Amino acid sequence: MSVLTSQPILNGAVARPRGMFVGAYRGLVNLLHLGLTENGETPRDPAETLDGIIPRHVLRRLLAALQFRDPGTIRHGRRVAILAVALAEHLGWEGRQIKVLEVASLLHDIGKIGVPDTVLYKPAKLSDDELELMSLHYGIVLDVLQACRVDREVLQIVSQSQVACGSPDSLKSLNSSPHLGARILAVADAYESLSGARTYRGARHHDEIMAILKEGIGRKFDGNVVTALSRYITLHGLPFEDHVDELDETLRRHGPESIDDLNDVNELCHIFSNLYILESLYDGFFILDADYRVRCWNRGVETMLGYPLLEMYGQPWSNRLMSGDGGTAPLGKSSETAPLMEQALQTGRPVVSQMVMTRTDGRELEVEAQAIPLYDDQGGLLGVLQILRDLTRSGRRRTGEIAELKLAASRDALTSLANRGELETQLSQLIIDYSRDHTRPFCVIFADADHFKNINDTHGHGVGDRVLIDLARLLEQETYSGELVGRYGGEEFIILCPDTSLEEGVRRAERIRHAIELSHVGGNKLLRVTTSFGISQSEPGDTAEKVLRRADKALYMAKHSGRNRTCSLTISDKAAATISESVAAPTVELTFEYETKFTANVPEDLIVYKLSGFVTDHDAQIVEVSTSRVLLRAGRTGLFGFWGSQPKYQPVELEICFDDRGDQAKSGRKVAAKANFHVRVRPQGWIWNADVFRYRAFVISTELKHYLAGV
Repeated sequence: MSVLTSQPILNGAVARPRGMFVGAYRGLVNLLHLGLTENGETPRDPAETLDGIIPRHVLRRLLAALQFRDPGTIRHGRRVAILAVALAEHLGWEGRQIKVLEVASLLHDIGKIGVPDTVLYKPAKLSDDELELMSLHYGIVLDVLQACRVDREVLQIVSQSQVACGSPDSLKSLNSSPHLGARILAVADAYESLSGARTYRGARHHDEIMAILKEGIGRKFDGNVVTALSRYITLHGLPFEDHVDELDETLRRHGPESIDDLNDVNELCHIFSNLYILESLYDGFFILDADYRVRCWNRGVETMLGYPLLEMYGQPWSNRLMSGDGGTAPLGKSSETAPLMEQALQTGRPVVSQMVMTRTDGRELEVEAQAIPLYDDQGGLLGVLQILRDLTRSGRRRTGEIAELKLAASRDALTSLANRGELETQLSQLIIDYSRDHTRPFCVIFADADHFKNINDTHGHGVGDRVLIDLARLLEQETYSGELVGRYGGEEFIILCPDTSLEEGVRRAERIRHAIELSHVGGNKLLRVTTSFGISQSEPGDTAEKVLRRADKALYMAKHSGRNRTCSLTISDKAAATISESVAAPTVELTFEYETKFTANVPEDLIVYKLSGFVTDHDAQIVEVSTSRVLLRAGRTGLFGFWGSQPKYQPVELEICFDDRGDQAKSGRKVAAKANFHVRVRPQGWIWNADVFRYRAFVISTELKHYLAGV
């Protein structure tokens, strides 16, 4: 019987997690399931594993999640694997050794699944703090691979490849030379990374890369492996250049293909996010499975207590295991009558205690330990999580790490302004505050860079990004009354102005507009950038969507009345044109409409039947049906009614008018009825970009035409 499952749970009750810990709890429970079959058993059939290296279903799930999260990273991993395998074969490797190295290469970067978007997709060089946050993914790779029950040699290669790229002191910590596979992976990883273009630098040439690798010999890279790589490329060229089609097919094959696949991917992404929280907030943690074996031993606890991951992985747990001298001393000298984990199992609840732990070098640490039993939905015990916090260094702990994680979730990657989610959160709070006190209105200012597409087309996207960054700095510099400045998307910015009337908001926008007009942005003195502004003020009965919609309509007026000006709008539309430079606002139609006509060989009585396939495939709703007209709605909006980037989040209304008075086409003795169709497409929800709407309308009306076999 399992040591853990034999422990009683008081009253048969299982303590369930509460509050924000629910997500992390579920993530850890799912983590323990990763390397198991559907029956909850460790795969043993060779057909279920890749030569016993890793369960096949786990490899597929991890690659699908990485493909969904960041195709660039999975492409990098695949290219690294091709180069590492080619180099290993050049050095005489064969058989299972090659497969172990290939699996390690494919999965060495899977920890990036949990990296925040603001860091992973930042189009510039990472700051020191961002680099530190990114470095957590190395530890998370090892956490997940342990949970997946991979071959120990894969763990060794991945973990030591990270060390092999580290400092001389970290190399000494191995007490031996790194695994040759780790040294191959380190060189292949560095070569592929340098050979690819990044947003902040171009791709390096082969000679330049080899110079960098040779410079790192003895510090970062193995000299023999670097020399072998140089010789291989001279003789055979780069191996992944001959696998472009194969790489593209691999990327397509590894993506989620069904709703179930997508759910698996989302589940894995949550697991990685929860591991980031554990890795960043605590000094160390480990997980035991239901058989009381070490299933996850993170790098933090390895550093903290001195017990290497590779020695602890899969070992049966004992309170004597970390006594320091191999004797009979208990794990901790605690005031509790029973070891911490046993108390957690007996009560079925998390237990916290302070204790003294002994490192392998004999040094004692004062530690706060928390033991948390992990149960499945049926109350079956899956394992125990133990979290450790080193109280001897807690005073030196950098609380900025936590703040950095919170900041990363609310900031735009390019400009470091508040992102769309943060803007919507703060706007919702302003609405709540205003509903309590109507005497303190606020303003929403929409700002949009004029002719931004022309800037990208003429000067390149690098200059375009620089323009956005400079505009962001200007907006921050010109707002100093408690405003929140954020990037809403593309070249659009929003300024939330608490305790501000419409007139004050217009004056503020005008000051900012003039400052931008007189500034040089984008690093090009010949480039003149102007901005249009739309403003709305909170009014009784407003929702976040309504006040944003008015600001957007005001911006639309500013753009269509000549740009480089400011417009404001109220609910009554009586102040629809408070425009700078004394320019009167024209009457502007604030809705879009797309029309098309075609003829189809379909009798009138079959039109609705024909449309049923279109309705099903587009998840559309039938609003109205008559003998000459059908009204459909397709797509749905996101939060606050905004249009998204995918068709399913770009809702439109299709008005389809038809008649069967078209010419009759004779075919032998049969006469095929023709119907004339007049289709009008109108946007639903909030859309401010005419080009986006026209493309959406063109595509969906063309698809409708195909369903009706129109000509």
